[in-house]
Amino acid sequence: MLRLTLYDVRRNEAREISLRFVSVRGSPHVLYAATAPPDWATQAKESSFIHWSIGSREVLGTARLVDNSTELRDEVLSLYESIVGPDTVRRWFGSEIGCIAFDESPEAVPYYRAVEAMFDESAPKYDRAVLTNPFDLHLRAVALESLRNLYRPGDRIIELGCGTGLESIPLAEAGIQVVALDISSGMLNELERKAETAGVRDRIETYRVPISKMGEIVSDLGPHSFDGAFSHFGALNCEPHLDRIPPVLRRLVKPAARISLGVWNRTCLSEMLWYGLAMRPGRALARLQSSVPVGRSRFGVPVFPHSPGEVERMFSPFFSWERTVGISVGVPPYDFGRRFVSHPKFVSFLKACDRTIRGVPFLRCLGDYFLLELRAR
Repeated sequence: MLRLTLYDVRRNEAREISLRFVSVRGSPHVLYAATAPPDWATQAKESSFIHWSIGSREVLGTARLVDNSTELRDEVLSLYESIVGPDTVRRWFGSEIGCIAFDESPEAVPYYRAVEAMFDESAPKYDRAVLTNPFDLHLRAVALESLRNLYRPGDRIIELGCGTGLESIPLAEAGIQVVALDISSGMLNELERKAETAGVRDRIETYRVPISKMGEIVSDLGPHSFDGAFSHFGALNCEPHLDRIPPVLRRLVKPAARISLGVWNRTCLSEMLWYGLAMRPGRALARLQSSVPVGRSRFGVPVFPHSPGEVERMFSPFFSWERTVGISVGVPPYDFGRRFVSHPKFVSFLKACDRTIRGVPFLRCLGDYFLLELRAR
């Protein structure tokens, strides 16, 4: 069996699919019914890279359609039939059979390229995935409330990992000037389109750049020219060298400027509980690792969880701590959102519980995310 992990852009989460395969010239080959191609086959062919595992071996590579009828009949189909029999193959796949081959990349896919590809693919459907998920909406509401308390009309702030502008645009509508950075041109295109529609395009300046390389554009952005900065919901967790960010960010903001960091937490009590009850211990305890591989989180790339203490220590030479707020301490992680859509009263109850406990010492460090508010030294 081959376990294929794909990023589901409609649900904004990774999903794992188990597939039977045969190996031909070292590459796994998987058959499917060509009259009704499964979603995974279409998505795999369209993705710039894919991730799969066989046993304990993790692989990154690409998928290709096997459209040579001789290769399909003489090499792949004959091998399937020798293992399970011709009748079983016809019963599984019908009379018209398609085939996907998985080719391992000769070199590892560069991490930032993988992040860029994932978000480019997600961009057109990203907002819909967020706006139809009650727990994702809860994350955004808490974060936006915090930002509105930190910044005022006329402030100039920078956002690291802006996505489609779910926070940038409301801030711009409130009279705040936003410089928005993102690794994904697809996300930036969506943000710019939405900003134009909202009539705030003149208040949002965009740059396509990874957070790790923002030091290269400090002179363009203006040293010590920002009244604040923020980065929420995954952008910092997609940065393998987070310790390089604080000195660059300090060069950009003014003395005493306030910043807000929304980080995917290392210890999520509700995730441990819900996935524990679902008898999925690998997922329940995945965040305790220094990096979480594809298939063990909702993300379509490996990510790096952090605790509030870890991030505070990393930033402390340049920023002083002001406040920590837990998000989704009393609410399940947002990958459970669709299971609760039909229970709005229960969701409201969970959100009310979360509002009550998210600032409580110790408990605030156990949410799905945490907000860390700091001030420039």
